[in-house]
Order: sequence, then C-alpha cells, then structure tokens
Amino acid sequence: MNWNSQFRLHWIVRILGAGLLAGMILSWKLWITDRLYPLFPVWEWVPQFTHPLDIIFVLLFFGCVTWMIYKPGRLFIAIVLSSMLILALQDQSRWQPWFYQYGMMLVPFLFLAELGHLEQTPSDTHHAQGASKKSRKKRRRLLSQTGEVASVALGIQQMIVIMVYIWGGIHKCQTGWMSVWENSLIKPLLESWGTEGIGAALFAFGYVIPVFEILTGLGLLIKRTRHIAIICALLTHLTILVLLGPVKGTISNSVVWPWNFVMMVLVVVAFYKHECFSLTGIKNSRLRIPGMVIGALLTIAPILFYFGLWDRYLSFSLYAGQQQRVLIRVDPKAIEHVPEELVQYLFDPKAPDGHRILSLSGWSMGELNVPFVSEWRIIRSLTEWFCENDKLSPGLVVFVDHQHLPDIPRRYFRCNQIEEMGRDN
Repeated sequence: MNWNSQFRLHWIVRILGAGLLAGMILSWKLWITDRLYPLFPVWEWVPQFTHPLDIIFVLLFFGCVTWMIYKPGRLFIAIVLSSMLILALQDQSRWQPWFYQYGMMLVPFLFLAELGHLEQTPSDTHHAQGASKKSRKKRRRLLSQTGEVASVALGIQQMIVIMVYIWGGIHKCQTGWMSVWENSLIKPLLESWGTEGIGAALFAFGYVIPVFEILTGLGLLIKRTRHIAIICALLTHLTILVLLGPVKGTISNSVVWPWNFVMMVLVVVAFYKHECFSLTGIKNSRLRIPGMVIGALLTIAPILFYFGLWDRYLSFSLYAGQQQRVLIRVDPKAIEHVPEELVQYLFDPKAPDGHRILSLSGWSMGELNVPFVSEWRIIRSLTEWFCENDKLSPGLVVFVDHQHLPDIPRRYFRCNQIEEMGRDN
C-alpha cells in the first residue's frame, strides 16, 4: 500500500467527517433552536433557523458530511465548512474544541487543485497506454504538482495535531490540573486504593501528565522519536477513555469519545512512516496564507487566553481546571416559576430558606451533552436571560468561582450588576 500524502489526506477527510457526525449526533440538541438552553449568537443580527427549519438544515448538513466521507471533493467540503461557520455564528455554545479543530483541519482541502487526485498515485500515469505522449506528460506534471501541494496540506494537518498536544500539556502546568486529576478523574480509584502505596503513586503520576503531553507533541516533530510519540499518544487517549468510562462506571462526557478515537487514528495516518511538516514548504506553496493563519491560531492565539483575549476551548485547555464554575441561586418564591424542563437541573443545598441552586455546567451537560462554555460574555448573556423574567429575577444571585482553583475568590452578582461581570478580569 502506497501511503503517500494524497492517500493519507483522502482518509483524513473521511476521519474528520466521521468524527464530526458522531460528535454532533451525540450533542444533537446543541445544533437546533427548539430547546430551552438559550442560543448565544456572535452578533444579535445573526438570523436563527426557526423550527422545523433548524432540523431540516442539520439533516441536510449531515447528508453533505456523509457524501464528503463517501466521495471527498472541494464542493462538498466548502458546503460543510460554510455550514459549520453558520452554525458557529448562530450559537457560541457550539464552539467546542473538537468542532473547532475539525473545521481548521478541513480548511486546507479547499486549496487543493483537485481532490479527485488524492486517490491516485504517480503509477497511474502508466495505465493510460493509449494516451498521447503530450497528454501523459501533462498528467505526470499535474500529479506531481498535486503531490507537492498535498504534502504541504498534510503538513498543516500534522501541525494542528501537534499543537493540540502541546497546548493541552501547557495548560495543565498549574494547580488546577492536579485538582481535576484527583477529584474528577481518579477519585473512584483513590477511594478504592487509598492515598498510600498505589494510590499515592497514581496521584503523583498526575504531575507527569502535562510534561508527557508536551513531549508527545514535540516527539511527533522529530523523526527518531516519532514512533515512540505515536505510541504515547495512543496510550494517552486510551487512558482518557478508561478514566471517563470503566473507572467511573458509566460513560462520562460522551461527546469527547469520538474525538479521542479520531485523534488516535489521525496520529497514525498523519505521522506513521512519514516526514513531518516543513515551515519552508508551507511558506513556498499556495497554502502559505491559510497555513500562516492556522499557525497563528494554534501558536499565538492560545497565549492570549491568559490575558482574557481568547477562549479557553479555542486554546485547547482541556481538563486543566481553568474553567469558571457558575451557580445561580433561585429564590424560594421563584421556584414554582422555573420552566418545567429546567427543574431537573436544580439541586437543593439544604439551606434554611429553601432556595435552590442551578449549575450552568450541569444544565449544559444535561440538555446539550456538551461542557458549558464558561466565558464571561456567555455568563452575562445567561444571567440577562434569567433577569429578563420578572418572576425569576427577584432574589436571584449568580456565584462565579473556580472549583479547581480555590485561591481565586468567589464573586457574587445580582441582576443590576450584569455589566460588571468580567470587566475587571
């Protein structure tokens, strides 16, 4: 089997399409408008699909993705990317890290001269024995040019995968990660094994994981360590799935399961027995502009996250404990006015006055099956959504803190303080 760049790209398109379908099916309510959880358009004037047009659009989108998997081509990839952009503009809760990554990885395919050649190899030029010498020469030149551009496109795919690992590790180099590791990922094991012996060793292993992820990304860059890095990446994703599944006794955060499987296949298809990307090659090709843009989004933009200028999910800060926890206090007199669909997400803190608490993370996971996008602009919009209801707003208090970063003080907001949210962060 000839695992050249064209062959690898042809399968990467299919892998991305399959992962996109699986992730969206598992979080199907996220992609429609007929739901209780509010939509957060990028701009207020962005039109929304009314029901049942929202379902029709998503079904047509699924059809285009399915066709893209069956027969990759620039037209359907362009349709898929355009549809993804529309969906992202309509609701910022859809800015999930896997959705963002798949979109970036599909962009380079728009700049390939002819995706049909991805299934061809230079040996195909010998099959047309009846063709003239001139046509055979033209065919060889076209395939050669396609191969060069395909090599650069594959290099961009590699760069994206590498930076996901590197930034995933960098963001974990702080105390919040160890809190996630101890209290969310291995808690059932510590309860069984205790905090001594094996339990202590397992806890200490959490300190190694950030370095392990960073070295995995860097290892994929170097030819001598590439195969070891591939194995490390596969072990990383298998460990994640074990911790989110068998260890918890149930499938936790199911929407990221397809993403983990996709990453495992991508690492093998994009890196196994193949050279890594060249910055010079990207610079000297027709893909230099999209390559530079994607490169900036992957290398520079995540730095802006630490200055509050870029989203956590778009920076691939995953399970790092940096997310904000948002709890809403519902006054006892307002409980009877809470929408019926929302009641199941309220929990009783056993307070003397009988108030209830709504976790926005629990609501997002419960209704949409995706983690809550805990950016201040989303928190402000959700608070405003509650405060616009005259029967819910009296006594309503919003608590914002960092569950895994207890040193950051909890902040309290009422309906008349919405504009103050996040302004000094």
